[in-house]
This record gives sequence, C-alpha cells and structure tokens, in this order.
Amino acid sequence: MDTITWLQIGVGVLFVVFIYDAMRPVRNLKQLSEIEFKEKMKMPQNIALIDVRNPYEYETNHIKGSINLPLSKIKRNKVEFPTDKDIILYCQTGIRSKQAAKVLRRRHKNLPLSHLKGGLYSLKSQTTLAQKKK
Repeated sequence: MDTITWLQIGVGVLFVVFIYDAMRPVRNLKQLSEIEFKEKMKMPQNIALIDVRNPYEYETNHIKGSINLPLSKIKRNKVEFPTDKDIILYCQTGIRSKQAAKVLRRRHKNLPLSHLKGGLYSLKSQTTLAQKKK
C-alpha cells in the first residue's frame, strides 16, 4: 500500500476514536430522569445545581437556585466546584452537561456527579424555571 492509503486509514481510525470518546458514557455519572431530578430538588441544601449553558441562555431561562458556570469555563478550569455537595449539571438538551461531567470526572475522580438527562427539554412542567420578565 502507498502512503496515501496509510494516511487515509490513520485518519479513519482517529475519526472512529474521536466519535467513540464523544459518545462513551461518563464513569459514575448518574443520569437523572425528570422524576428523579424533582425528587433531588426537594432537598436543595444537599445539592449544587449547575447550569453549564452560556450566560445569555441562563439569563433568558434557568432553574431557580442554579448557578451559571458555562462549559467553556469548565473546560479551561476557570471555576471552582463545591466538593461537599452532590453536583447536578444541566443544559438545554443534556449534551453540554454530559461534556462538562467528562471534564470534571477527569479532574475529580470521586466527585458526586449527576446530570439532567435530556436537559431543560426533558422537564415537562416548567414550574421550576425562572424566566426573565420583558
């Protein structure tokens, strides 16, 4: 085989590895359903609720009592997380919160992490949301 063929095989392998890494589950990440999430929210003193969306998204619509720590800042290690509480991450669809969990899991092996599966879209009743008045 010539060099071009080997390069194409190498790029293909890298692509498969990249896709696998993006899709693989996060170790010890609890994926909360809407019911489980609402149950956890009954004891807010035991949790740190983190919204990993961008600030403009957070200002428009967020869950009451949450803290906005964007995924971009989490990736750059620009934020501090409480280690004495269970951490629940959420975003709009659940994709960014899972990415944030991967980053945090690499840094903190034993941090109690959960995320809202399906994000804000999964919440059927929007009563827990605080929307900015226009």
